[in-house]
Amino acid sequence: MSSLDTNKPFQTAVSEKHFNGYWIPNHNAKVIKAAIENGVAPFLPDQSGMISVKAIYNGNTGYCLNAKDLIPLQIEQGEKSNVVATYNTINKAGTKVVEGSKGLFYNYKREDGTIGTAQFFFPEQTENPEAVKKLTEEKIRKNGGRKLNKTVEITSAEPEEYLAHYVAACKSGASVKVSPEIAKEFVTKFTPILDNQIAKGAERDKEMDTLGQFMFKVDVKANKINSELFAQVKKEHQKSQAQGKKKDMEISM
Repeated sequence: MSSLDTNKPFQTAVSEKHFNGYWIPNHNAKVIKAAIENGVAPFLPDQSGMISVKAIYNGNTGYCLNAKDLIPLQIEQGEKSNVVATYNTINKAGTKVVEGSKGLFYNYKREDGTIGTAQFFFPEQTENPEAVKKLTEEKIRKNGGRKLNKTVEITSAEPEEYLAHYVAACKSGASVKVSPEIAKEFVTKFTPILDNQIAKGAERDKEMDTLGQFMFKVDVKANKINSELFAQVKKEHQKSQAQGKKKDMEISM
């Protein structure tokens, strides 16, 4: 998994600021680019144009992960479960991470506004996976349980738009499809963002979003898409109920 070759990054000569701002997103960009090149990127369609949507839930909150963590973890997921947890949650479950297991580093904002680092682990990387799953399942059922019975079609190859619809589907449980032509064009447009993140500081295009900035925009748009979709489904349901009541009244007259 995305270990960045060390379980103790701050015991190296790398500063915390450099680790958070460059090393983590740089590594994730490499992971995503390799997945595209190897044909295993989770956001690309199969031959039928359908994309296999797999949510991964944050066991601490019960919500589906945001894009910057979701996509790298989907690439690393394999046959593992659809939930990850931090050391804190794993400890609460009365178990511990299997020695030698490597988690996915991610950033979070501390109360003082500075950026901290932690790791996500799948339950299968702990000595008692079932205990971790049991501890997290109620939160996931409560906060990640809404499922959208709808198929979303990606019609734009613009990276932000494309990934926003994909992430929205992951978060809502909707199905998603896209034409191979649009997916191919998306890869062409998305790859420069990854390459720019991987590039050394002096070689970077400072006018281009970092991977973190880009993924934040993806999440904002994905959440907006889901708000609109759930509102649309609710309206359709209310309309269907009203029509059903009208029909019942006509039959009874």
